[in-house]
Amino acid sequence: MGPFVDCGSRFVDCYAATPGVVPGLIRYRRWHILNPNDVWAQMTKRGDKMRDEILGVLRSAGSAMSAYDVLRQLRASHPKIAPPTVYNALAVLTNTGRAHRVESLKAYIACQCDGSHQAAVLSICDECGTVEERTAPGLVENLTGFVEETGFLPQRHVIEVHGVCSSCGSGT
Repeated sequence: MGPFVDCGSRFVDCYAATPGVVPGLIRYRRWHILNPNDVWAQMTKRGDKMRDEILGVLRSAGSAMSAYDVLRQLRASHPKIAPPTVYNALAVLTNTGRAHRVESLKAYIACQCDGSHQAAVLSICDECGTVEERTAPGLVENLTGFVEETGFLPQRHVIEVHGVCSSCGSGT
């Protein structure tokens, strides 16, 4: 049996036919049993919309954003949004390569390389907080080969370089 969905405040009149109780008019909430595929499709549409909004927030940011920074920005348009919603959306975005987690900052950025599924090298400016992404397939292949010599099997690569960007470095 599929999940039940409350149809809200629409009440339906019916007669009670319970033994020992005087038959009378009672009111109850109307519930529908939905097809699980319909429920999944509806959830997916809502999830896609939320993920697109979160990706837009990340793209408009000038630097990496924590999940709670994203949450604060979304509260203007979605006052009841909860942290798990943001964390789940960010997990999907990072798993699909549309966003990256900046591990050292515990923050996220939108993918700047058109969602390529290659490992990214993130250059993080310690002065202004900007994060620049580049892909370096040769570097990742060399790193993978280096660690595999010991029998280690890498699952994912996180390459972050902290320093000063050209804009901040030119002023000194």
